[in-house]
Amino acid sequence: MLNSIKGNIMKEIIELFKKHRDTIENYLVTIIENNSLECSDKNNIKASFLRLESLQTIYLIGENFKQISPSFYPHDKDETRIGINKKRYFSNVIFNEKNTYITNPYLHHKTGKSSITIVKKFDDKYVVFDVDLLGMLEELRLIEHNTKFDKLNRFVYSLGGYSLALVSVFLIIYGIYIFLTVFFLSDSGFVLDEIFKSIVSITLGLAIYDLAKTIIAHEVLFKGIGVEDTNQYKILGKFLSSIIIALSIESLMVVFKIALGDYTELGYAFFLILGVTIMIIGLGMFHNFTRVVCSKE
Repeated sequence: MLNSIKGNIMKEIIELFKKHRDTIENYLVTIIENNSLECSDKNNIKASFLRLESLQTIYLIGENFKQISPSFYPHDKDETRIGINKKRYFSNVIFNEKNTYITNPYLHHKTGKSSITIVKKFDDKYVVFDVDLLGMLEELRLIEHNTKFDKLNRFVYSLGGYSLALVSVFLIIYGIYIFLTVFFLSDSGFVLDEIFKSIVSITLGLAIYDLAKTIIAHEVLFKGIGVEDTNQYKILGKFLSSIIIALSIESLMVVFKIALGDYTELGYAFFLILGVTIMIIGLGMFHNFTRVVCSKE
């Protein structure tokens, strides 16, 4: 599932890059030339990160294709990269009339993000810019994605998701506590009513945990522009399934209680079971509806 989510993100980004490649390249070349970004000194490097918000790495390569400067990051630098031979990366490089070359999208070794590299040739040296492709698309307004708002969403979803997970753990522990209390401390032996309460508590705990896990996985840890809108249907469907299971157990508990007591109250159990049946039918219709909608999309 996680590989599918990442694959969808990468696929969408690549498609947008192919569609707007000329626009992206012209924008990068213009920024580099107008601001004389040459990786020549500390001020020039600082200006590079200010002018290109999506810039991840910048470094300089000499005429023998060896790296002659550290790899500079927004708030760090890596001097161990000095002296590394980059000749193999230039074997198929063909510079255009502006002495620039732009690569296809790839995953950056440092950040793990979808990135592109633009190489600018100055005399016998080459300045290499590694750019976050998603950030670049955002800068150019080619994609509806806002990093700050996305961070806020992740914070809210993470707060809610982890809170639900904590509640689910409490319910599971409470269900175990009820069962152990009946098993070890009850003088009258097993109490059917208490055992069913334990089962319902644990089942609801698992249902809420499953909901929390889905929210955290889709909206916090692996949230991306390529995540399908159908995730909300899957979350709701899985949660409803868990609730129906819990209600089914509750119905069974009611039937047992009535069977051990007054048979005249079986009508209440019937209506409860009827309600659960209607929910099952509704869930089936919901799954069928979402399947049709998703196939059309």
